[in-house]
Amino acid sequence: MPSGSVPRINLRTLILLFALLAILATLLNDLYATYRIQRETLVHNSLEANRAYAAKVALTIGQSLGEDLARLAYSARIIGEDFRLEAHRGAEARRLAEQDDSFNTVIVADAQGRIVSSYPTSLSVNGQTLRSKVPLEERRAMISPAFSSLVGNLIVFASQPIWSPEGEYLGLVGGTIYLHKDNALNEIISKHFQQDSSYVYLVDGERHLLFHPDPNRIGEQVGKNPAIDAVLRGESGASPIRSSTGRDMLAGYAAVPHSGWGVISQQPLSVPLDTLCNLMLQVVIGIIPMSLLGLMLLWWAASHISRPLSQLAEYAGQRASEEGIRKVRAWYAEAWSIRRAMIIGALLTQERIGKLNRQALSDPLTGLGNRRVMESALNDWHLLGKPYAVVSMDIDHFKRVNDKYGHAVGDKVLQAFATLLGQNCRDGDLACRVGGEEFILLLPQTSLAAAAEVAERIRRSLEMTPIPPAGQITLSLGVSHCGAEQADPSKVLDQADHLLYQAKQAGRNRVMAEV
Repeated sequence: MPSGSVPRINLRTLILLFALLAILATLLNDLYATYRIQRETLVHNSLEANRAYAAKVALTIGQSLGEDLARLAYSARIIGEDFRLEAHRGAEARRLAEQDDSFNTVIVADAQGRIVSSYPTSLSVNGQTLRSKVPLEERRAMISPAFSSLVGNLIVFASQPIWSPEGEYLGLVGGTIYLHKDNALNEIISKHFQQDSSYVYLVDGERHLLFHPDPNRIGEQVGKNPAIDAVLRGESGASPIRSSTGRDMLAGYAAVPHSGWGVISQQPLSVPLDTLCNLMLQVVIGIIPMSLLGLMLLWWAASHISRPLSQLAEYAGQRASEEGIRKVRAWYAEAWSIRRAMIIGALLTQERIGKLNRQALSDPLTGLGNRRVMESALNDWHLLGKPYAVVSMDIDHFKRVNDKYGHAVGDKVLQAFATLLGQNCRDGDLACRVGGEEFILLLPQTSLAAAAEVAERIRRSLEMTPIPPAGQITLSLGVSHCGAEQADPSKVLDQADHLLYQAKQAGRNRVMAEV
């Protein structure tokens, strides 16, 4: 630049440019941090929700299959009392088939596998031989993988051995579940309450699809899939997977008791990501008014910064007096105001991030803490050597409430219990919802005896507080304690859960504490 030329850019423009770049960089960094944190949180929550949903469906199916086997066991005892009488066998087969919609057909076979009775009689299979001899050889309660029946239907076969009063093996009684027709199993698995594009499917031990939203895929043998591989090993959990169609999915899985089957509940990864995009858009829209206000303040501040420096240059050229130079020193206060304005802007952004984090750490239905909050508190207390007590709670017969009154009433019961739980807690206690009807209460600096008293007070309060229209609701509780020895938090939780199950087995509506 020639020595006599004047720069085209002035100080005010430079200040504005650098300040705008700093604000933009801070804003983009905050938005990126918000996006990353919320993405991890939403993906984790979606995985946990799918795991919990799969576990709930698997438990329901397992209970249904257990009840089916119990009904078959009862019929086996009845038939065994007079196996040779055709009318006796046929009457019991008909009673079992018409008792409910658990089985589409019922058959009775002798010890050689020859079908001697069946219902409905229109099957015309009497005299034919069972395709599989495994139930006859095993002579125990069994639930088969999917296979094609003698008349060409894709079925699952549940059976119980028939023994005479003298202990002689006579054959078996079995019920068929048609995978392509209406029955209790299809009724359970098809009632999918998720409101997004997630879906549930059921596989047997040989990887056949027993249920799928696409009816054409029922009976298909599925190839390699991490979720199916894990659930057939008897595991329960959640993980991101790639579906057979190439879509990224968030899958939760759980094994079905009594059967060797598995339930997989999965949701496209795009669902939580779309939610996150909408959330980030709302954040950006919320920031725009404050950003416009900040821009106006910045223009004003830049004008005031440049004015005293211009005066200083004039004073230097004019050899100004000390009094004139002292006037220029006022700009430091204005610089401090700019920095303060930027800090306020950053704090507003951080406040929004904090609000989003708080929302991610609470249960949306009850407002209580979620599992992440519980684990964080336990880890902190463990590191600090802080004694505490754990109360594990489970609402008794909650499934009956959902089945009888619907999930809306079930949600009302959960919310009412959460309110009652808060009324019976101290300020320092931490109440969390960790499952469908499962709750954990953490009591810091509390002895085992005091924790047991708190648990009993909660139990009595719920028992004496009817919740319309469900009426009286009861609660089973397990109480464990972690003292100076500082056991692993997971062991303390496991002990509380173990005591809870003891309370269930002892008849429910009671508190079990460590001895």
